[in-house]
Amino acid sequence: MGMIYRYKTNARIRASAQVAGEVCEEIARNGNLTPKALVDASRPEDAPLHGEFEWNDSVAAERYRETQASHIIRCIEVVPEQTEHPVRAFISLPTPDAESEDGEESQDRPKQSYHSINVVMRSRDNREVMLAQAFRELVAIRRKYVGFIELADVFEAIDALANKRVA
Repeated sequence: MGMIYRYKTNARIRASAQVAGEVCEEIARNGNLTPKALVDASRPEDAPLHGEFEWNDSVAAERYRETQASHIIRCIEVVPEQTEHPVRAFISLPTPDAESEDGEESQDRPKQSYHSINVVMRSRDNREVMLAQAFRELVAIRRKYVGFIELADVFEAIDALANKRVA
């Protein structure tokens, strides 16, 4: 029996996780599983994952430029006055739900937007959102590396933090 695949929480993929996993498994068996290899395997219109990709080159090009812009934003760091350790200058946080003038939710509004770390750290609400996001990432790291005994002390600290946040 093969592997049973599922998506991470909040994955915005319409195709079945099982199908996507099997396609990726097949590519890995026949060579290297890379993003390019997955795109190439999905080019035929009857390919199981064809619908997950934007095939209109002008739309895809604009989305790629936005991905590049996001990379630039994520790579900018600042060195706070009180420490020598650089931190990211901009932090991605969920965008509050916005309503259009007619009261309808905007479909064009991004789900995430970047905010200056200085602004985020001065807002109690934004700090809480950022801490909750950091905690979710720690839990994801714990799940990803659960089999490594060398990280037991780190996992213990994550568990202690989880218990403290729940209490």
